[in-house]
Amino acid sequence: MVMTTLNGILIRQDPATTQSARPVTKAEAKAAATAAADAQRAADKAFGNQIRDQVRAQIAGAAAQGAPVAPTPPESRQFTIRGPNGEQTIIGMPPASDIIPPQAVDISVAFFMTIAIIIIGLPLARAFARRMDRKGASPQISTDVSAQLAQLNQSVDAIALEVERITEGQRFTTRLLTEQRDAARQALPSASDR
Repeated sequence: MVMTTLNGILIRQDPATTQSARPVTKAEAKAAATAAADAQRAADKAFGNQIRDQVRAQIAGAAAQGAPVAPTPPESRQFTIRGPNGEQTIIGMPPASDIIPPQAVDISVAFFMTIAIIIIGLPLARAFARRMDRKGASPQISTDVSAQLAQLNQSVDAIALEVERITEGQRFTTRLLTEQRDAARQALPSASDR
């Protein structure tokens, strides 16, 4: 029996059934594709386990011989740059942890925190300033209310004038009564004169 795959579809060729070539249905093709994918995953897993076991065996063998196991050096990245004239330049990059100094990280964190504070704090500061302005400003009075207040002010002034006139009249009356009483005392004979 021969099995071949074309474009992810498993085609099964059996010498006994090659005479009666019947078409493969979609369900059969899908089942065959799933089986092929499962087989590939199982093979990959077995290959990975085999490599892992070999590495562990080599590490155990090196440790058994007493050889110190050196840590693997960090991968150095190399970039090749080709110039316009075909000249090549190779640049070695340090590991990613050594590229950015800690001070640059602190500065970038401080920058983004400052931006966040400005974005949040600016509208809050503007709202607080508007609230303070509203408290300090006199409230707006409508024209109807201001007309009524003007009329009330005129009425109070008129009442004040009338009260002042009444007060003057009472003083005048009090003075006349006092003068008449004094004149009457002088006009009446005293008890010793009688």
